[in-house]
Amino acid sequence: MNSFKSYDVVIIGSGPAGSLCGIECRKKGLSVLCIEKDEFPRFHIGESLTGNAGQIIRDLGLAEEMDAAGFPDKPGVNVIGSLSKNEFFIPILAPTWQVRRSDFDNMLKRKALEHGVEYQQGLVKDVIKHEGKIVGAIYKADDMEHQVRSKVLVDASGQNTFLSRKGIAGKREIEFFSQQIASFAHYKGVERDLPPFSTNTTILYSKQYHWSWIIPISPDTDSLGIVIPKDLYYKECKNPDDAIAWGMENISPEIRRRFQNAERIGDSQSMADFSYRIEPFVGDGWLCIGDAHRFLDPIFSYGVSFAMKEGIRAADAIKQAIDGNDWKTPFYAYRDWSNGGQQIAADLIRYFWIYPIFFGYQMQNPDLRDEVIRLLGGCCFDCEGWKAPTIFRNAIEEYDRKQMAG
Repeated sequence: MNSFKSYDVVIIGSGPAGSLCGIECRKKGLSVLCIEKDEFPRFHIGESLTGNAGQIIRDLGLAEEMDAAGFPDKPGVNVIGSLSKNEFFIPILAPTWQVRRSDFDNMLKRKALEHGVEYQQGLVKDVIKHEGKIVGAIYKADDMEHQVRSKVLVDASGQNTFLSRKGIAGKREIEFFSQQIASFAHYKGVERDLPPFSTNTTILYSKQYHWSWIIPISPDTDSLGIVIPKDLYYKECKNPDDAIAWGMENISPEIRRRFQNAERIGDSQSMADFSYRIEPFVGDGWLCIGDAHRFLDPIFSYGVSFAMKEGIRAADAIKQAIDGNDWKTPFYAYRDWSNGGQQIAADLIRYFWIYPIFFGYQMQNPDLRDEVIRLLGGCCFDCEGWKAPTIFRNAIEEYDRKQMAG
């Protein structure tokens, strides 16, 4: 095993959460090493960005590069219910984009390198402890094991949930939206709406937890996802192709119409058990950000936005912990901030699935419309005193009480 280097911060994973955390830590004068197991660019799902994510991208100075990459503007989200009924439109209040994650994540990685984040391609195998505190990591690169020491180890490993698997963070607990399987692929030649609506995200649903996304990710390519309950998948489908075909036939005639002349590009894939939470996700010398500790139903595209926001907020906590030699106060504040915003998003999604028609009505309610649009844009961490989150929470609690009472 080679001799080790030391950094203020070592980050596992260089997706949006890891890159933003690294950038913000470097802005605060901290030394940062990011260890990434995959060679970039690499495929990743999660291609529609909220307005909050768009603002973060502009703050990074990447707007021109996003446009030059051919990422379509995202004017809004069109939600179409069963048999093309119960339709409503969610405008995007801040300019944002639809992206090919392979290119987008690589763009963020390059920006992190510009800020002085060091990178190492390798696979993190274990953590290093000293008197119960996490003080570094062991990773494998070039067929050799290496040690690296850290003042703070950040898990940005996404759904690999590295620190949870190692027993440092809590166990992965399945949440409400877990009993679904998402199957997805890219297509050329999809029929789109006329401009300026041609690059909207389109969500189509037939009944609870049976839904589809259509996301334009380049001038000529769209991402299609089919999400169905796990028991239905295993009863009707043998593979992702079967699930996509089932969705085209059974979720909405709009899918069949739009894809009748489309050609699939590359392989289809599936993802199961994607809704989970991990507690605790902070501790002495370590914390988790983004999907490394929680992921919700992807229907409203919160993943990238929340990952980047948590990366930024975590950097503040890390700087405070290192400067003050006290991890509990800043890390617990980060934990509570994260849990609060994530729960508001979870309540909004559950309310939609329990009361989809009423959700559409709330979109038209002049007292709530602006709040709901902003929540769907990613403002779930910045909504103290708003009416809508309380309405959603109260409705869900009443629903759960009735379910328990039989």
